[in-house]
Amino acid sequence: MTPRNGMTVIPVEVTARTIQLHDVVTIGGMAFEVTNLSDLPHGAKQLRFASGESTTLHAKTRLPVTRAVRKW
Repeated sequence: MTPRNGMTVIPVEVTARTIQLHDVVTIGGMAFEVTNLSDLPHGAKQLRFASGESTTLHAKTRLPVTRAVRKW
């Protein structure tokens, strides 16, 4: 992930409640940028990636991601 101007990249642990668009999930050594989020029953979310692939993040699953945030 290459941050945009004025941004820095940090590691964050997320759940279905805290995942955000543009978070980067690493699965099997490959980076996937989240481009769409859909609510599912029981607090789960469907994550759709820039590659066109998708996965489901269950409500209680914790997942490490990389997030770009503004520098102060």
